[in-house]
Amino acid sequence: MQNRLIILSGIGIIQSILFSLLLAQKKNKKFSDWILISWFLIFSIHLLLLIVLKNNPSNLIMVLSKTVSLLHGPFFLFYTKGVFNQRLVKKELLHLLPFLLFTITIFLINQEASLIWEILLLITKILSLVIYPIYVIWWLNRKLLLLKTSRADNFILESTWVKTIAIILLSNATIGIIHVLVNILFNVQFYDILDIMFYVMIITIIGFYGIKFGIVFEQDIPVRTTSEKKKRYKNSPLKREETKMMRKRIDNFFEETNHYLNPDFSLSKLSSSLNIPKHHLSKIINLDIGSTFYDIVNAKRIQHAVQRISEQSDKNITLEGLGYECGFNTKASFFYHFKRYIGKTPGQFKSEMSID
Repeated sequence: MQNRLIILSGIGIIQSILFSLLLAQKKNKKFSDWILISWFLIFSIHLLLLIVLKNNPSNLIMVLSKTVSLLHGPFFLFYTKGVFNQRLVKKELLHLLPFLLFTITIFLINQEASLIWEILLLITKILSLVIYPIYVIWWLNRKLLLLKTSRADNFILESTWVKTIAIILLSNATIGIIHVLVNILFNVQFYDILDIMFYVMIITIIGFYGIKFGIVFEQDIPVRTTSEKKKRYKNSPLKREETKMMRKRIDNFFEETNHYLNPDFSLSKLSSSLNIPKHHLSKIINLDIGSTFYDIVNAKRIQHAVQRISEQSDKNITLEGLGYECGFNTKASFFYHFKRYIGKTPGQFKSEMSID
């Protein structure tokens, strides 16, 4: 059993370090990226402490292995603030105080008081994993109510991602409460490996879901100015008449077909369909049309969604189902782009159409 615990903890450590390295390689890192790097390192340190505790136990290692989990709530709050570009003021560092107090006080109290310390620590850990996620969800919902409908930022996409982490932490707290209650009521001890498994699962979900979601490890796309675009395509062999003809073919393709509703539709597939080289397509879309391939595709997908909602031909289809029908891979992505182009969420737009 001990070997399995060490192996599982080792997997979690490797994952945390790999996710930290992936983030560290990002260009133009934001404050939220640095917080998440630190958070992943805290995960890895926690698991490392548990391994050391099993092989070479000491009072300091034992205490740190118990108190380090008090950092997850504060770092989740710091990360949320960073995601939404909120400044972290100095007084918010007081959120780290419980970790420092519990870590220091255990060395200042006698043996008899240590049991009270254990109980207070357990209660504080559970409260931390409950209160911080609930506060963040409340804060996000309040911010959404105050958000002007004309704003077209990433709020819906980012809030869905942050709420996902909140639910994960609340699940962890729920399992912790069940663990304690079963232990008290039935005197049944859970194996440590079950706690470690859930801990590693949290790391995996935050890491891989972040990659899929595109919030954490989104690809850095350089924004080129008009002069940079002209310089890039300065030596293009395309003549003016060829450019006009190709642009007309692109416009006709998007007007006459609905291939863009395919989730896997790409610039390569557009190139194959029109028999136009990709670099020529890029030049025409970026410089002559003044857009990007994915902006055009997403705009057409939202146009299709608006038409479907306006027709009200299929009242049984859900907004999430409509998003998948339009080619979006996630509900959050659909909602984000809909609000970006229309200025309202799909639900708000549908409600207005129903009233009319």
